[in-house]
Amino acid sequence: MQPSLEDTIGGAGRATAAGAESTSAPAPAPDGGGRAQRLGPRAVSAAGVLAALLIVGVLVVLLLTTGGGSTAGRRPQPGVASKVSSYGGLPAWLPKPKVHVGRVLHASVLHPALSIQGEAVSVDLASGRLLATAVGPEVPEEGRFPVPPVTPVTFLVTFASASKAISLSPSAFTLIDEQGKVYHPKMTAFGGGAPPARITPGRPISVKLHDILPTGDGGLSWTPEGARPIVTWDYTVEID
Repeated sequence: MQPSLEDTIGGAGRATAAGAESTSAPAPAPDGGGRAQRLGPRAVSAAGVLAALLIVGVLVVLLLTTGGGSTAGRRPQPGVASKVSSYGGLPAWLPKPKVHVGRVLHASVLHPALSIQGEAVSVDLASGRLLATAVGPEVPEEGRFPVPPVTPVTFLVTFASASKAISLSPSAFTLIDEQGKVYHPKMTAFGGGAPPARITPGRPISVKLHDILPTGDGGLSWTPEGARPIVTWDYTVEID
């Protein structure tokens, strides 16, 4: 029996499809294995990162073993130790101060001195020599509000290293505020009571001066001889 037309066409189609499948299918590997797989982009990136890490690790090991980049075992260059020991000092290029720190001023009738609180002044008098220092003013309370226009103040004046006995009078001290008003403070002994009448050699003597002053700047003057103050100490009254 001859094949029908449908069988002939169907068989040809099946043959064609089979041929196409055989053509598109990959050829087996020569070694009989499965399909050959290509490396994707992710695999290539991972391999590059691993290679870079391996190179960095080798470099680190070389640096550690050869001492590269390390100062261990090296001797400092000449002058480095001195620079390190002087760390925190003033740079060499800064100008040198001309005013000596801790200096002692000298005062006399012909050459009065203007000083600051806490600075000793060497005073030359006709009756002898001594060191004079003033500290203050001390106020009873700070931070008061509203700020009062005036406040009680106390100064501490100390005399030391007297070469001879020197007269000490309350009238020799005056206070002047920034408005030019003159005050005559009351003088007492350091512990209270009447002050000593003389400054004697051998031991320091401290007295307190009391008055009521306005806030602001001023000066405390001492005039043991003549009509002009021999020493004047600047002060500032602060209440706020």
